[in-house]
Amino acid sequence: MDQWLYLASILGSILAMGLCDYRWRLTFTAAPARATVTSVLLVGVFLAWDGIGIVSGVFFRGTSRWMSGVELAPELPLEEPFFLFFLVYLALNLTSFTRMTISRTVVIR
Repeated sequence: MDQWLYLASILGSILAMGLCDYRWRLTFTAAPARATVTSVLLVGVFLAWDGIGIVSGVFFRGTSRWMSGVELAPELPLEEPFFLFFLVYLALNLTSFTRMTISRTVVIR
């Protein structure tokens, strides 16, 4: 059962990002089409970056008892796209939250 712990923690983190998004209307709840396009493009860029790193021998999967062991491609674990989506979602939420906070606190005279 330990082998799915890493993926479960990533999915739990994505759920937490979704709850923050829902609570403060940050990303997907504010502009779903824009957030979807941005997420797909950025995850695609990061996967391409991973592919270049794998081909050049810089990136490798390694071993861990907490990972599923499922590979989408050589040296590309199942968990990687979920992790990349989490990073993108986190960045989008933080950017939206910062923009919202600044716009509420800055007073122009």
